[in-house]
Amino acid sequence: MTEIAVARIIGVLLQKGFVQDESHHTMLRLAVNGRKTRIHTWFSHGRRKADDWLLSQIAREMRLSRRELLAFLECAIGGEQYAQLMVERGHVRVE
Repeated sequence: MTEIAVARIIGVLLQKGFVQDESHHTMLRLAVNGRKTRIHTWFSHGRRKADDWLLSQIAREMRLSRRELLAFLECAIGGEQYAQLMVERGHVRVE
């Protein structure tokens, strides 16, 4: 079973091009060229650790496989690489 601290995940996402929107949850949305995209994920404020189930949900929301998500979090996939991957897969349009 894999567990990763939610604070660490949020930190990595913020470093790699996501912007934070506060509401009743912590919402993180990918921004490319200064524009917010439809790719987002969110966390409950009380959640401290992400277990296997939550990691799978985050991967789905980020349009990644679980293996790709773990590589993203371990910095094997950079922010620019991720944005380019989303463009190639048709999830993000760059104008």
